[in-house]
Amino acid sequence: MAEKRPNIILFMADQLRFDALGCYGNNEIHTPNIDSLALNGSVFDSHFIQNPVCSPSRCSILTGRYPRNHGVRDNGIPLRDQEICFPEVLRENGYRTAAIGKMHFTTQFMQKENEEDDWPEDRYGFDVVHTTCDTKTGEYLNWLKEQSGKDYEEVKFQGERKAKEDRASASEKDNSGPPQVYPCKINPDFHQSAWIADRTIDVIKESGEQPFFALCSFVDPHHPFDPPEPYASMYDPDQLSAPLRRDGELDDKPPHFRCHRVGKGRGNEKYDYRRLSDHDWGQVKAAYYGMISLVDYHIGRIMKALKDKGIEDDTLILFTSDHGELLGDHGLLFKGPFHYDCLIKAPMILQWAGTVPKGSRYTQITEHVDIMPTLLDLAGVAVPHGVQGMSMAPVLRGDKGAGREYALTEFNCNDWGLDVKTITGRDYKLTYYAGEQFGELYDRNKDPGEFVNLWDDPDHRDVRDRLICRLLDRIIQTEDTLPQRIGKY
Repeated sequence: MAEKRPNIILFMADQLRFDALGCYGNNEIHTPNIDSLALNGSVFDSHFIQNPVCSPSRCSILTGRYPRNHGVRDNGIPLRDQEICFPEVLRENGYRTAAIGKMHFTTQFMQKENEEDDWPEDRYGFDVVHTTCDTKTGEYLNWLKEQSGKDYEEVKFQGERKAKEDRASASEKDNSGPPQVYPCKINPDFHQSAWIADRTIDVIKESGEQPFFALCSFVDPHHPFDPPEPYASMYDPDQLSAPLRRDGELDDKPPHFRCHRVGKGRGNEKYDYRRLSDHDWGQVKAAYYGMISLVDYHIGRIMKALKDKGIEDDTLILFTSDHGELLGDHGLLFKGPFHYDCLIKAPMILQWAGTVPKGSRYTQITEHVDIMPTLLDLAGVAVPHGVQGMSMAPVLRGDKGAGREYALTEFNCNDWGLDVKTITGRDYKLTYYAGEQFGELYDRNKDPGEFVNLWDDPDHRDVRDRLICRLLDRIIQTEDTLPQRIGKY
């Protein structure tokens, strides 16, 4: 599609809902810079992730392959050295590549000085690496120690508190207020998001004739919800809309929904959400929105750096998140095997002047595995064998037949004891639990809030059976094609 080879910046937020942006219809939040990307580029309104957990989702973006094939089915599983990652492909085709911020391609639960110590020799294709993570460790913390001893001690404490809270049992959790909502006393210029933006700006300033690719991956708005001022007080908790919920709505859901609601789930986040008031939920949302506005501010700084360098029109921008956040909807928080749209639907924005249509929106269903082939396609680079995604470039060209009939999302983290597959179409969403009698089926047009589970509704038996067949089709169609067969025998 491209006659020229663009610079590429892939902006990734962590745990950002698609509807927590102004350009996706949210009139409460302040995200002018991300909204500007949308106004000057193209927005995908039906973009779905492959797994609602950080590492599996990120590795699907990196490889263009489904989690059960690239092997990272849960956090704590390192991505195999043998997987072909698209920064590696770009580097082989003349790009200077940079990884900045949270990568989470390997385990980050145990604190360590440098995340990339666990990376393979080729560093997943990245020439330049500046990493940090949820617990604030790595190069960022070492840098902060040199800049400000006071802020260093505060951030170090934040990281240690996060690690302790993740390891704590349900009885040991901090239940003194809304879960993981904390004040942040650090100078906003020394915040993780500022450091990530600064390192990305360095890559822009150092760029020359060689095109560059930068994965600018923010840690926010992943919990803990702790934006610094002025973002901590930017939103009034009592003026924000209440979470999406109905009394008794979990009664027809699989049992793990109700267990999670009362603090007896199987993941790290075990809190009794029944005790939270509307004000408590407002505090969670206000802090979450503050973190998003902070990320938006730093994206604006990066875009200004491109403009100052005179390469804004020569740079392809893609903005997305690894997955969403429940944020109190349906009485739940954080993430897990709850395949509501707020968790498995992600923002997807593309901007490249003269190539990506300005101000366009697309309803075609697309997936995270499509990001790799899309970026390679737009850069004029061949897609390697084994990539399972499809380029979104035909959608941008106006091909009405492009896109997918259904998106495929999976979840099989061992600590939950569930093996889950979901297909999402325009009209219905079906979630199948292997070996269980229960399941989920929603009418996406009549019930966009996904309140009424139609799995056992006799009037929808034919729909359920048809979608189970479609799910089986997708599972068969997405079997791994690697290693490539080079002969008949």
